[in-house]
Amino acid sequence: MLYKFTIAGISFEVASIGMLLHGGAGSIGFAAISGYLALHLASSALLALAIALLVPQRYRHPRKWLLAYLFFFNFFMPVVGLLCAVVALAVGILWPKDEAADHFDTTEAPEFITVRRREGSGFSGNRVRAQLSNLGTPVDKRLNALVAIQSTPTRASGESLRNLLADPADDVRLLAYGILDGKEKKITQRIVELRARLESAPDDEARALMHRQVAELYQELIYQNLVQGDLLNYSCAQMREHAKAALAINEEQPGLWFMLVRLELMTGNAAGSAEALQNASEHGFSRTRLLPYLAELSYLERDYEQVRKLFIEMAYNPSVSSNPQLHRFWRHGRRAVGGRPDPNRRPA
Repeated sequence: MLYKFTIAGISFEVASIGMLLHGGAGSIGFAAISGYLALHLASSALLALAIALLVPQRYRHPRKWLLAYLFFFNFFMPVVGLLCAVVALAVGILWPKDEAADHFDTTEAPEFITVRRREGSGFSGNRVRAQLSNLGTPVDKRLNALVAIQSTPTRASGESLRNLLADPADDVRLLAYGILDGKEKKITQRIVELRARLESAPDDEARALMHRQVAELYQELIYQNLVQGDLLNYSCAQMREHAKAALAINEEQPGLWFMLVRLELMTGNAAGSAEALQNASEHGFSRTRLLPYLAELSYLERDYEQVRKLFIEMAYNPSVSSNPQLHRFWRHGRRAVGGRPDPNRRPA
């Protein structure tokens, strides 16, 4: 079809030009002009179809507008229009348009291996969780397994205990609720006692100490996953309030600034975490321990180059607990995992 359209289009164009030249410059009449326009119109349409077949795929849509453009280009610029279209076509093929998507590849999320296993995640802990989640296990064995994880930190066992709150066995459900409720009440009671004593604190130093202790207890509620939903939001707000109250009395408390760093990063408050990180660093908190949190803040701020630099710095600090694959992912990017860091994926 390409050759047919091209040969036919050139033939009609030559014929139209010959018709004009045959009559002479001074004797071109209406019939000659009409014949020329008819042949030139047919030539323009055929050449437009021929050129459209050669246009690269990315330039072919919308097709009707492409054909219309080529037709009018050839029709209103006889011969010259055809030459310009051929040159433009050659440029489009030899130097295609550079698209942003050509610079990026996708990659699968790396599998992270933690340096230290979480408590309750070893062989024995996994066996206990399997017994608890298996409804076919006799109730007495499930109760024994539940008692076995009673002393395990709730951060490791909280998910299993919460899943048991909907268990069909009443004994299992009540015991799981009792374990969770008991741990929460133990911390909550301590908070109530401290807040009652706070009102009668003899001086600012004692008041600052109590504010700090209350903030630490709220942090324990959050860290142990003992609060969720609205209670979690309330605990975060109370922890922030008491921590800032303690710091307002005595800001020389780098550990308390560090608690605020973790809280603000957990809630996604980039501005608050940046302020807390700066104050923690200024008041003597170890930069080595702050490196992972600085990297997380840079990630929240979408400063991925700074994330890479911080992970390179972490590589020279063996005391920083980190994931080897996470280091490799950010330090080497494409060379390590087959692609560049994906800004839509958040490192764990």
